[in-house]
Amino acid sequence: MKKTISFLVVAIFTANIYADCSDLMKKYNAPDPSTKTMRQVKRWVKRKVKTADADKLQECLVARAADNPNKEAVAGE
Repeated sequence: MKKTISFLVVAIFTANIYADCSDLMKKYNAPDPSTKTMRQVKRWVKRKVKTADADKLQECLVARAADNPNKEAVAGE
């Protein structure tokens, strides 16, 4: 029973994180990160996003970037 509850909590938390990422990407009309390198993504965020969302958006985009060596480890991918 504890394992099921733990799994559900983790699944909901992960879903909320990626829902937030998708919302931020839509809000700022971000490019598709799977076609960009991590460096390109960081440059884009630095130029285009001047709000408190910049760090969170950059984290989301870098996690999905084409050249991210940890891409397979990203939950939900």
